[in-house]
Amino acid sequence: MADDVKLVTEKRDQIGTSHSRRLRCEGKVPVNLCGLGQESASLTISGDDLKPFIVSGAQVCDLVIGGTEQKAIVKQVQWDTFLLHILHADFQRVDPNARVDLEIPVATRGTVNEGVLEHVLHEVSVNCPVFNIPDKVEVRIGALKIGDEVTIADLAFDGDLTTDLPSDTVVLRVVEVQEVEIVQEDIGAAGEPEVIGQKDDDESDE
Repeated sequence: MADDVKLVTEKRDQIGTSHSRRLRCEGKVPVNLCGLGQESASLTISGDDLKPFIVSGAQVCDLVIGGTEQKAIVKQVQWDTFLLHILHADFQRVDPNARVDLEIPVATRGTVNEGVLEHVLHEVSVNCPVFNIPDKVEVRIGALKIGDEVTIADLAFDGDLTTDLPSDTVVLRVVEVQEVEIVQEDIGAAGEPEVIGQKDDDESDE
């Protein structure tokens, strides 16, 4: 996994709307850091550093606080009305060694040009860091042909993502289209429907 972005912070001793406004005028963004049973910290980050990080869609970073680094994830970002400037951000500390087992969905990209795509597994079991949980594992299927299979070994797991599933476990396969013969019933041979209350021809009126 690529190194996470490092954001240098400064401690802020004052809080409140007027002080936050002054910080923004200086190009700084007030942020809060909490989590892992530690006290919350009031910090500031340069807007020129924070905005590109947030806009990139990244979630995990290393906050540099007084010369030490703490791994954190973005929890909430408050923008101005025109979405041009970040007004405030909340970060949460995470344990860089903590991992979790979970199921993530298998998503496909593209379409098969022949046959029918069969999902053998709609989800796969993975183990990953708690701060880097993927929302899916994606498979490109445009080049697959009838008889091709995608196994666990073919999946592109990013970073520290691992799985205990055997490498030859089939996730997807392409099979031939099964023709289904539709048999139409000959309703003509069944005769006319019987009408309840209808008299037989040989019955005479009394």
